Amino acid sequence: MIISVYGAGYVGLVSAVCIAKLGHEVICADIDVQKIALLSKGKCPIYEKELPELLQEQLQSKRLRFTADTGEAIGAAQVHIIATGTPSQEDGSADLSQVFAVAKKVTQEAKENGILVTKSTVPVGTGDAIQRLVNEELATNGKDITITVASNPEFLREGTAVYDFLNADRIIIGGPTEALKILKRIYQPLVDKKIPLLTMSLRSAELTKYSANAMLACKISFINQISQIAEKFGANIDDIREGIGLDHRIGPHFLQAGIGYGGSCFPKDVRALIQIAKSNNIDTSLLQSIDSINNVQKNWVFNHLANHFNHFLKGLNVGIWGLSFKPGTDDLREASSLIAIKALLKAEVKLHVYDPVAISAAQKILPDNGSIHWCNSAEMVLDNALDALVIVTEWAEFKTFNLSLLKEKLNDAPIIDGRNCFELDSIAAAKLTYYSVGRPTVGDSVIQ
Repeated sequence: MIISVYGAGYVGLVSAVCIAKLGHEVICADIDVQKIALLSKGKCPIYEKELPELLQEQLQSKRLRFTADTGEAIGAAQVHIIATGTPSQEDGSADLSQVFAVAKKVTQEAKENGILVTKSTVPVGTGDAIQRLVNEELATNGKDITITVASNPEFLREGTAVYDFLNADRIIIGGPTEALKILKRIYQPLVDKKIPLLTMSLRSAELTKYSANAMLACKISFINQISQIAEKFGANIDDIREGIGLDHRIGPHFLQAGIGYGGSCFPKDVRALIQIAKSNNIDTSLLQSIDSINNVQKNWVFNHLANHFNHFLKGLNVGIWGLSFKPGTDDLREASSLIAIKALLKAEVKLHVYDPVAISAAQKILPDNGSIHWCNSAEMVLDNALDALVIVTEWAEFKTFNLSLLKEKLNDAPIIDGRNCFELDSIAAAKLTYYSVGRPTVGDSVIQ
């Protein structure tokens, strides 16, 4: 069985490489000729743990190849996996143009029976719409073949995507019985490892994906809302998190207070789910609150800096540790760092910025007006007579940074820690001025 994957972006590339690792022959197609050329040479275009090594391994095994010729992939495969992007439109709904374009092309060029699988995150009902399109195209072109649509949503975390694929909590497949039998064969090596495989309808599979992401986003926004209350009353969100997380009905996961979620999934999927509900006259109060709390939380860094300096920010030297929306990736999509940086640039602050992997990506989207000094290390950021240091991504090298050296470099300049990287006792012992999310301030809270 040959499997084609359409889209060599984050989801498509990880899926193609990992399916090949399961022992299948995979062709990954993308219209980006330069990306395909890089991938064919074994060069990974994204920062993702274990992916570069696995990419080279599967290329050498001859189980994986890349092509910019979609027709080549269609002609060779019996299972066609759509892994193209579904970005947000202005109203928050998912843009499905790439998904439908691939579905149409596969239907037009396929010469034998096959399965068309949506791995892209798509609104509930999309699979049925694709099946109607497929049937119409087959009838129009007089083709006597059958193409069945199925759903196989991904549940990958950036930074641990390879591990998540090969050690999934569960595998979800939805669609007609015959299609599901073939999808089960693809994942049999994982099923043999006792990973649960759940079969359901197309619509249930589609909605499961959105529901999972919305639930996780809900937990993040919930703890961030509680952190706002904790700050007002001098409570400690870490203690609260432990106190509620030990309740087995709640659990500790995704209860880390911070400056909001970002990335390619949670923001987009929550907004899309809001639009799905609205279009069917379903109340969206909870979903809208998840989104609005997250948007408010992304202003935490700027607000705390402004309050500390009595809103006199112009001309300040501020260090920034971190850019990516989370550690383990160079992804800047919906990153809280960008909200903070753009607000500080507008306030005419001079920025000194470091991230271990995301600087190149940031340089492509942030203005080159001389207000940003790109640094090669965390310590280099500190060598700029800083008025304040901001932490927006919880990279391990920041969390383990020597606090004595930090005090020596910063003196009385405050740390605005949006990811709660340090223990309050350690900060107090180092005599640093420190703001963190949902925890009591350490040191002088407002400049005189």
